[in-house]
Order: sequence, then structure tokens, then C-alpha cells
Amino acid sequence: MSLFLSYFTLRRLTEELRKALKKQRILDAFLTGPHDLYLKTGGSDFLHLSASPGRGRIAFSREPQQDERNRPYWIEKYLLNTTIESVDQVPLERIVFLTLARRDRLGGETRCRLIVEAMGHHSNVVLVAEPEGRVLDALRRVGGRMSRKRQILPGKPYRPPPPLNRLHPAEVTTAALGEALDRQRDAPAEALLHTVAGLDLLVARELLYCAGIREGQAAPPGAVDRLQVALKALFEAPPFLEGAVELPASAGHRAEICVLALRHRAGEALRSFSCVSDAIQAVAQEEQQEQVLRTKLEQTLNRYRTSIDTKIAKIEADLKDMEQADRYEKYGSLLMSNLHQVAPGATSVTVNDFFNPEGPPVTIPLAPNRLPLENARDYLKRSRKAKKGAPILSQRLKTARRDRARLQACLDRLETLTQEEELIAFQKELEQTGLIRSGAFRQKGQKRTPGGKSIHPRRYRTSDGWTVLVGRNNSENDRLTKASAKDDIFFHAQGCPGSHVILQRGGKPDTPPRTTLEEAASLAAYWSKARGSKTVPVNYTEVRHVQKPRNAPPGLVTIRNEKTLFVAPGEIRRADESA
Repeated sequence: MSLFLSYFTLRRLTEELRKALKKQRILDAFLTGPHDLYLKTGGSDFLHLSASPGRGRIAFSREPQQDERNRPYWIEKYLLNTTIESVDQVPLERIVFLTLARRDRLGGETRCRLIVEAMGHHSNVVLVAEPEGRVLDALRRVGGRMSRKRQILPGKPYRPPPPLNRLHPAEVTTAALGEALDRQRDAPAEALLHTVAGLDLLVARELLYCAGIREGQAAPPGAVDRLQVALKALFEAPPFLEGAVELPASAGHRAEICVLALRHRAGEALRSFSCVSDAIQAVAQEEQQEQVLRTKLEQTLNRYRTSIDTKIAKIEADLKDMEQADRYEKYGSLLMSNLHQVAPGATSVTVNDFFNPEGPPVTIPLAPNRLPLENARDYLKRSRKAKKGAPILSQRLKTARRDRARLQACLDRLETLTQEEELIAFQKELEQTGLIRSGAFRQKGQKRTPGGKSIHPRRYRTSDGWTVLVGRNNSENDRLTKASAKDDIFFHAQGCPGSHVILQRGGKPDTPPRTTLEEAASLAAYWSKARGSKTVPVNYTEVRHVQKPRNAPPGLVTIRNEKTLFVAPGEIRRADESA
């Protein structure tokens, strides 16, 4: 996943940058790598403009550590010694631009715009001459037949990203909102997102929460009117925080930066930052470290899987060859009886088949560089080896296929991990199983689990106040289930890899209500390979009926007396994970 900067995050950031940069002079400018531009003004920090795919951003930063700094011609000519006249944001878009001006000795003035398109994988930083609107250069040049509609090349006219077909917040009517919500009653946040410009899912959920509209339910009387009022008030006077906070990973997204006071996420333990720039740089750096670790883990597992695939193919070829054991024995015996008929250097010989006198003659392939006796012995040897080795190879094939299934399960689990701590724990688990060497690619400054112990399971609280625990990796799944009370309830997505989920009874004599069971089952579906499905079958039973087979790999258990719920994957309210 990529670093997501919403319209409101960039709107708040633009206010910060405008106060700090207006009328500042660019004293230095350089590139570190192809996608990262640094500007030095009068302050102690640098302004970092990144066009990195998935992590495009603009924010204040410390001086970069890279020794290699590049200053191409266009930086020398158009950026150095210019004055930042203003910092602005394109209305309702995730685009921020700096207006730059420079006067020459004769009093002439040149102006340009440095445009940051912070749009995920399509991010870019473009320098545009004013007032001509001509592209001077870009950190990511875009051209060719696949990009005829919007080319970003020197000399070409700059065209902004095409606007989405959504309504301006000031033009949204209750009728348009009601129609959108009716079309997607099961996903009202997505309906709102695709109707109103400038929204993101986080803000859409906040608006629905304030209006009293819930997923899968018809809007109560007056709710759409309240939604319209809240929508317009939000854009006119956003409830900005003093700085910014980092929201934990939720609903399939990575950690997200928030600059608004949200009622529907109130009470959560959040990491705070004094300014938006600090939050952006911190989250981007964590995303980058996480992506590096994720990529290396994926490459390692794929390398092992390729090796096992090669091994399986070789064993299967050997087994297929061994099916010819009887034919090889026949060839060897016939050659032994007809050595005198084999001409020197012959590639084959045709002899009568004394095993089937009434059948046609048999043609036997020969190695021309071998003596007739050696050819006969070779066939007999291959026959004995095939008969003796078939059971051994069959067992090797079974083991190799089991190892490949384990590797595939590891790759499937890797896709469900969303935080760096989870990836580090997963790496440690692979080291313990011997798949990767201990410390093989630990990153400098990489987080370690305290005291070398595994991280705590995720903690959730159902709407009825029951506690639900979710394992983060296979080893923790085993420990979590083993440490649970016998009458706790175990959940697991049916037929696919996933986390062990425990609904704690806590000594309560009463049976959990249906809604509590469904919420716990939704978590089991969410933290499984089937997360992207609309409906997932989830098995559940008491922990007393969960057993781990002897010598089974971590995370593998068998269950009895199970029941099944069909639920939609989803998260519920987080509990205090420090408990």
C-alpha cells in the first residue's frame, strides 16, 4: 500500500507551509536519487518534495544523509536564488504548488510553478513556466503512446490530472446524497466518497457517524439533511487539530495521517505530532522501511518456492522414468542374449522378442559410444535403481509438496500483514523454522520486539463489551490458543490461512449473544486470506475442542464440534493493547 495524503491533510499542510515559506529565498536545491528534490531556504530544515511512486509528498525534513547529490541544469537555471511568492493548493485536489519568482539585473522577472501531485502511485513533481504553462522538467517524465492524453515532458504544455466526476461540496443536494446512499446501502462511505469531491473514506465515515447513518441500514428520518449540513460545514470550517495524529491500520489500510478531530475514532490511543510535516515524514519513513522488509521477505520466500518447484519437477520426472523399470529390464535381458548382433557405434538394434515370440521384433536404443555389454548393463542397472528408488522418491515428493504448501501459506500470510511489527515477528518466525538465516537482512534502526519476545495479540472490544484477541503470526497463534481458557471460543476462517481468534468468556456464565459471535467471526474473516471476499464461512468452537497434532507446523490445529457462521470481513472497535 502507499502513503495516502488526503485533501484535508494537504489543506492543513499548505497552511503550515505558507506561513513558513512565503517570501523565503531558495538558497540551495538538489536531487537525491531520481524522485526526491530538496530545497534549502533560510530555516534549519529542508523542504522535501518527493515523486516516489506510492510515497509522493511535500514536507519539511532534516538534511538528507545521502552523499550523492545531483543538481541538473534545470535546477540551476530555474530554482536557485528564486523567491517563494506563495504556497497554494488546487481546490479539492491533492495537488500543492509553490509559485517562484526571480529578478535579473535588468529588472526582468521570470516566474514558474513547482507542482507537487501527491497522488499515490501517480505522484509527480513538475516545474512549469509561467505564464506560458510549459513544462520545464519533472521528476517523473511521462510520455509515449500509453500516455498521449497527459504527457509530462519538457516543452509540452502542462495539463493537470483530469478531475473526477464528482460534485462540488457546495453544490451537493439532499436528493443527490439520498440517491447515492440508496444505490450503495451496504457501503455508504464508498457511496459518499464517489459522489462528493475532496472526500476520503475516513472523512466519509465521520460524516455518516455524525448524521446517524449506519452501514446496511436505511437512513433514519432527517439523517440525509443532517449529512448535507455536516458536509458543507466540514469544508467551510474544518475542525483541524493543532498538529496531526497517526491513526492505526484499519479496514485494509495502513497507518493514516489525520488532521481533523474525529468523533467516530474518539478514545483511541494515537501518536501525536506537533505539525503535519513531522507526521508525513515519520509515516513515510516507516512505510519505506516496511516495504523494504516486505519485499525482501517476499523475494526470499519466492526463491525457496522456485527451488522447491524445480525439485518437485525433477522428482516427478525421475518417477516417470522409473515407470519404465520393466521395459529397461527387458531391454537389458534382450541385449545380453544378442550381443553378437550389435554393430560397433550403432545407435539402435532390432532383435526378436523371446519374451513374446509371437510379437513383433523390438528396437532397442543404444549409446553409440558404449560397448554392447555396457549398454545391456546400463539398462539392467536403471531397472534395478527404478524399482528400488520409487518408494524413496515418492516420499521425497510428498515432503517437497508439503514444504511448498507451507511456503505458499507463508506468502499468503505475508499479504495480510499491515504493520512493521508484524513483519518483524513474521521474519523471526521464518528464522526459527530455518527458512531464512537469523539476522540475514535486518535493517538499520529496525524495530525489535521487547526482550526478544513476540508482540502481544491484537485486542478488540465487541459492541457488548466482550474481549476478542487476534494472533499476529503462527507462533503467537499457537501460544494464544494454548493459553486461553477451555470455555473461551475459538474462531478461524474456513479453508484458508488466517489468524486464530479467541473470544474470551472471562468466567461469564452466560452464552455470548449472536451479535458478539458474528463480530468475532468478522474479525477472523478479516485477518485471513479471504479478507477480500464479501461473505466468508468461519468455524467456531470452544477451545477445549481445539488440538494441535504432534509435529505439526506452527499455527496448524484441528477442531471438533464446530459450528459455522457466514459473515462479511471487517474490524470492530480496538481495545487498549497495553492491557
